Amino acid sequence: MSAFTQGIILTSNIKTHSTQLELWGGSTKHPDSVFYFDDWDNKCDWLNDQALIFQWLLWVSSRLSFPMHSEQLAKWAIEFYLDWFEAE
Repeated sequence: MSAFTQGIILTSNIKTHSTQLELWGGSTKHPDSVFYFDDWDNKCDWLNDQALIFQWLLWVSSRLSFPMHSEQLAKWAIEFYLDWFEAE
């Protein structure tokens, strides 16, 4: 079994109603970046959770330092969003 080395982890806690995004790259002991949905101020009350999470992921992507990481997260967000709707 190989160790997790890099990637994107999105977690939501139903009990606390919190969502967290971890971006893993070079380190295997801690994520390179952690973003919290609760810290995002641009929430729209009339959008559903899927649309809000998608917009937040794109917002995070637009603020990453390296274009390749931005593109990777944006593509992942689109796949995540489409998969979410197909599952419904």
